[in-house]
Amino acid sequence: MKKASYLLFLSGILLLSSCNDIIEKDITGDTPVVILPQANDTVAANPVHLKWEELEGATKYRLQIVSPSFANIAIYALDSVVSGTNFFYGLDSNQYEFRLTALNAGYESVTTAPITFWVGTSAATSTDVVQLVSPANNLYVNETFSGLYQWTLLPTADHYMFELHYGNSFAGQTVDLIPDIQSWTCSSYSGTQLAEDQYTWGVKAYMTDDSETVYTKRTFYVDTTNPGLATLVLPVSNQSVSLSSSPSVTFSWTFPTDNGVTVSRAPVFATLELSTNATFTNIVLSRPYAATLATATENMTTQGIPTGTYYWRVRLSDEAGNVGTAPTLSRLLNVIP
Repeated sequence: MKKASYLLFLSGILLLSSCNDIIEKDITGDTPVVILPQANDTVAANPVHLKWEELEGATKYRLQIVSPSFANIAIYALDSVVSGTNFFYGLDSNQYEFRLTALNAGYESVTTAPITFWVGTSAATSTDVVQLVSPANNLYVNETFSGLYQWTLLPTADHYMFELHYGNSFAGQTVDLIPDIQSWTCSSYSGTQLAEDQYTWGVKAYMTDDSETVYTKRTFYVDTTNPGLATLVLPVSNQSVSLSSSPSVTFSWTFPTDNGVTVSRAPVFATLELSTNATFTNIVLSRPYAATLATATENMTTQGIPTGTYYWRVRLSDEAGNVGTAPTLSRLLNVIP
C-alpha cells in the first residue's frame, strides 16, 4: 500500500513537472529592444546587420523590412521568423523601415515602432537615376549576346557599380560585381557565353557629393536552344484547292518539345512558306505567325497565287533569335481554277 501511494505521488510530481515545462511566459506586454540599426542610421556595409536584445520568454523573433515605409510599401523586402538575436540580410541601396516582434509557443510581444534606416545611401542622396540602355528589359538573347551592358552618363556621377545575378532579383546568386566603373559601359562578358537562364543586372551611380543613386535594374533571358522542327498536319500531301469554289486553305502543324531551360524559354514563331519548287528557291508566300500559333488560314485568291503545283513547309524560330532545324520535307498543294 505504501509502495502504491509512493508511486502515485511520484507520478503526480512528474506530471506537474511536465506541465510546467510547456507553460510559456506571457510576453504580450513586453516590447523587444532593437540595437541595430538605430533610427535614421545609414548602413554602408552589406549584408545589413540586424541585432536586438534577448527578450526573456521569447524563443523566436519575426523580422519585417519594407521600402520605403510601412505606410507606403513599394517593396516588401523581408518577412521572416528567426532564432537568436542577430541576423544578416542583403539589401539594395534604398530607404527602409524595420520592425520586430518577439514570439513563443503561446504569445507574441508588442511590435516595435518602425525604425527608418538607409542602406548605402542617405536621406539627402541625389534624385538622379541611372538610365539603362541595353540589354532591354525582359529581352531574350542567344549565344550571339556579347555581354555588353550600357547605360547613360550622369553629369555629376563619379563612378558606377555593376551587378549581375542569376534569377529575377538581386537576391539570386551573384554572377559578377564590378564596384568601380569609370566608363558609361560595362562589357564584363564580351565574348563569353552565359548559360541558359534568367538574369538580373543593375547599375547605380556614386555621385561627386558622396551620395549615391539606388540601383536601376533589368531582367533578361539567355536561350540558346534550337526550337527544332515543326510537324506538318494539314493540308495532306497532294491536296487540291479550287480558287473558284474554296479559295481559303487551312494550314496546321505541331511544335516539337523544347528541351531548353524552362525559365528562359523564348516564345516560338512559325513561318509558313509556299514555293514553286521543292528546293524553296522560288518562294511565293512567306508568312510569320504569332508565338505558338499552330493553325493559319490563307486565302489563295487574296494572295494572288495563280493555279499550279506548290510545295509548303513551316520554319521555326524564337524570340531569342534561334533558328529551327531546316525542314527537309514539304508537302504538295495543287491550286486549280
